[in-house]
Amino acid sequence: RAYRSNPFHNFEHACHVTMSVNKLLSRVVTPDLASGNDTSAMLRREEVAAEIHNFTHGLTSDPLAVFSIVFSALIHDVDHQGISNAQLAKEEPEMAEHYRNKSVAEQNSLDVAWDMLMTSRFADLRRYIFGSKAELLRFRQLIVNVVLATDIFDKELGQLRKDRWERAFHGGEALPSTIVNDLRATIVIEHIIQASDVSHTMQHWHVYQKWNRKLFMEMHEAFKAGRMSANPAEFWYKGEIGFFDNY
Repeated sequence: RAYRSNPFHNFEHACHVTMSVNKLLSRVVTPDLASGNDTSAMLRREEVAAEIHNFTHGLTSDPLAVFSIVFSALIHDVDHQGISNAQLAKEEPEMAEHYRNKSVAEQNSLDVAWDMLMTSRFADLRRYIFGSKAELLRFRQLIVNVVLATDIFDKELGQLRKDRWERAFHGGEALPSTIVNDLRATIVIEHIIQASDVSHTMQHWHVYQKWNRKLFMEMHEAFKAGRMSANPAEFWYKGEIGFFDNY
């Protein structure tokens, strides 16, 4: 019920992104461990698991983080109105002010979804996700980071991500190893959700056509309703090429 009936930003899109996240995570966190119960096989499994733990910057050993990414994919466009953040800020100035004109749609999705999760209906689910206040707060922080990572058009957020990359991979000598590891784990998580959010562009031609058509329809409806200044039919081809070249 929290998703609107937009052509593109709807519950089907959320499910598609969630499945893509799960697929990428399965490739990242599932080690191809040797079978057998003898001592050498057990040691080898431990060695491989340790190697993958280090390679994924601890993600393989963090089930709460893994679940947080999947959960974030499911909620990342809750209550999306089928318009850009700039247009949403014009139409909902109080909402924009509340979120300080930063990632307005994404922050609204987080709040709507979080309020739903906190209802009595999901009390059992909450007990399974987090067993303490510390785990609740960490889960909350993780989903905030993941959902905000889907705002790829905010230049300030984009620059923060670039700065984080520089610190994590080119300035690590001056930072404690734990901080460097956390930075790199954050980058892995952000890339997983960002790739999944546009995964249709990297899938079968028919899948790409389906979702590309849906996005065009959504933007064209916004244009006809006066909620978008430019007609997408006039820039669609060049816009798609530009997205592939620059994203």
